[in-house]
Amino acid sequence: MVICFEEKDRAVIEVRGMTIIEFKRILYRTEKGFEYAYEVLKEFADRFTKAWNVFAERFLEVVDGVKLVLEQIKEAYHYPTSHRYKIAKVFSKCTGTNISFGWNITWEIRRWLARSYC
Repeated sequence: MVICFEEKDRAVIEVRGMTIIEFKRILYRTEKGFEYAYEVLKEFADRFTKAWNVFAERFLEVVDGVKLVLEQIKEAYHYPTSHRYKIAKVFSKCTGTNISFGWNITWEIRRWLARSYC
C-alpha cells in the first residue's frame, strides 16, 4: 500500500512533531492491527454462530421431548391427542420400536413442511 501526502498534509503532520516516515509507520501498524482485530472478530462471530445453532437445535429437541410427554399424559387421561402422536403410536405398534423413535421421525418430517406445522 502506497500512501501519498500533499504539502498541506505534510505541514499538519510536522506541526504535531512527527516526520512523514514516522506517521506512515504508525499508519501501517494501525492498519495491521485493524486487520488482526477484524480476523479475530470474524472468527469469534463464526464460533458464536455455530454454538448458537447447536444450542437452538438441542433446545428444540428438548421442547419436542416435553411435547411427547404431554401427549402421553393426554392419552392416559383420555384427552384428544394430536395427529402426530397417533401416527407415532401406530408406527411404534407396527414396527415394535420405541414410541419416541417414531416421534422423532415425525419431528424431522414436520420440520421441513410449511411453517404453520399443520
